[in-house]
Amino acid sequence: MDKLDYLILAELLSDARLPFLTIAKKIGVSPYTVKQRYEEMKQNGIIRKSIISIDLSKLGYQGKVFLMITVKSGENKAVTIHTLEKIRNIISISEIVGTFDIIAIAPITDFDSIKEIVLQIKELPSVQRVEVACINDTAFPISPTFGKMLSQKSRSLAAKQPR
Repeated sequence: MDKLDYLILAELLSDARLPFLTIAKKIGVSPYTVKQRYEEMKQNGIIRKSIISIDLSKLGYQGKVFLMITVKSGENKAVTIHTLEKIRNIISISEIVGTFDIIAIAPITDFDSIKEIVLQIKELPSVQRVEVACINDTAFPISPTFGKMLSQKSRSLAAKQPR
């Protein structure tokens, strides 16, 4: 990636809906150049897809629950993860290193929704233990300020690039 790529990325991280023409005007290149660079970043896996950020509270959710899961010794974590993917409302699952084996995140509507999802996970034969932490943040997938932070980082990286 060069300075121009970082500048394009910075604009897209600020607002992924910006037209190439607007980005081109802001950074002083042609819309064709922006489109070409965008396509190259997609081909190289730098930009994987564009997603929307929603406020889950507008859909009736109160927050998110983090489910820290310990898998029984000798059980296949990949199989457990595949099974967790089928549980309604789980929006993110990752294998982790540390006290727990897997972390899953799910939006919640109330205390009963937490109990329901924990019981579903505990019923899995490969699961030894589930611990829970809740937050009242309803941004999905990430906080709106995250894109701004990444945009600033991209601008900083662009400034370090030779012209």
